[in-house]
Amino acid sequence: MDKVQATVLNKLLDQYEQSKTFLGQNKVNQSFDVKIGKVFPKYQDDAEYDFFREVNVSLKELEKQGLIRLEGTRNGVLERALLQTERLEDCYARLKRVSRKEEQKWLTEVWKECLERLAQKETAAEARKHPLFSYLEAQQKRLSENKNIEYFDGNHRNYRDLLKLAEAVAENQEELFVRDLSVRLFLDSKRVEQLCAKVQSLLFQYGDYEEKESVLEECGVVRTPTYVMLKGNGCLNLAGQQLDLSGIKGDVALSTASLKELTEVRIKGSRVVTIENLTAFHDYDSRADFTVYLGGFHNRIKRDFLCFLYRQNPEKEYCHFGDLDAGGFYILEHLKRKTGIPFRSLWMDEETLRQFREYTVPMTANDRKRLQDLLLRLEEQERRGELKEDYRGVLSRMLSENCKLEQELVFAKSGRPGAE
Repeated sequence: MDKVQATVLNKLLDQYEQSKTFLGQNKVNQSFDVKIGKVFPKYQDDAEYDFFREVNVSLKELEKQGLIRLEGTRNGVLERALLQTERLEDCYARLKRVSRKEEQKWLTEVWKECLERLAQKETAAEARKHPLFSYLEAQQKRLSENKNIEYFDGNHRNYRDLLKLAEAVAENQEELFVRDLSVRLFLDSKRVEQLCAKVQSLLFQYGDYEEKESVLEECGVVRTPTYVMLKGNGCLNLAGQQLDLSGIKGDVALSTASLKELTEVRIKGSRVVTIENLTAFHDYDSRADFTVYLGGFHNRIKRDFLCFLYRQNPEKEYCHFGDLDAGGFYILEHLKRKTGIPFRSLWMDEETLRQFREYTVPMTANDRKRLQDLLLRLEEQERRGELKEDYRGVLSRMLSENCKLEQELVFAKSGRPGAE
């Protein structure tokens, strides 16, 4: 089959597969046709006579085979090609194309396998919270409406691997290197990297993650080891040894392996402060506070450490210091929601914005949209009686004055120590 024949047949089958006839919902007989001049604009160009003859010869051969019917003018110009629906199977066979019905049947079987695995691992209520469950539920609805399936490009192997990876990432409970996970799942150290962008998009769309680009890291799948950086007024019991951080001028960084040997964290001061950015963490004066470097949206390792810390020191005050921008407040909301710890904002208020107004920069359109969305989220929390901290005032001021402020400038321009 030549290129002209394949192009026309594929367009006719695409049209058929999007029709009510395909769904069995047609009340009248439908026909499916394409206009030759629209499919091949050169066909109508008088200077392209050789191409004109090529199209005519090629399509008349398809007509002889009974796959299409041609309509045209007396001077040999073809106007339309009509699909002969009684020869559908022959059309698919000639193209070596899998029919949409067969594709949908295959997808249904793959989804059934996934759902059965989820049901074995979780209770029914928990399974429904799984991002892959939400994705499959949405795709079943799309299939029933004959819509294209999200994240499926027709490649069966890629799709199976994508679902397998999404399931593994969402359920991961330990720190895993990307290459190790790749070998574990696919016996191929580079396979996860090939699927990374697509799996993060899927999980971000159907799961509870704040940033698409950090979904894997948030689930503990990392390219480099995670270190929790700490400093300030507290003591650690690490593998039976006491380490008093208040006697250290700098900070310590605990790897995942070290965290497993941590048996106690005793806060000597009254406050625990998480800090968004590394420069701010280093500049922060922690003589009174116990501080933890968050590094943006926390991953599972940092979240587990914070929960461990809170269980041992529930009476302390927990604060978060981040940028006065959309990202900073989203990180704060994410921190509270994912850990269940009653964090409150620190130096993320109208007074700080007013004091450092000359050092602010304009917001982007995306900044404004995210702040507006966050205002709506806070209003919904208030309606449900779940609003723990109301910082709508500073958000509204940022929007009205079109400004945002990096937390590093709070130190650079004021020299303010961390402990109040």
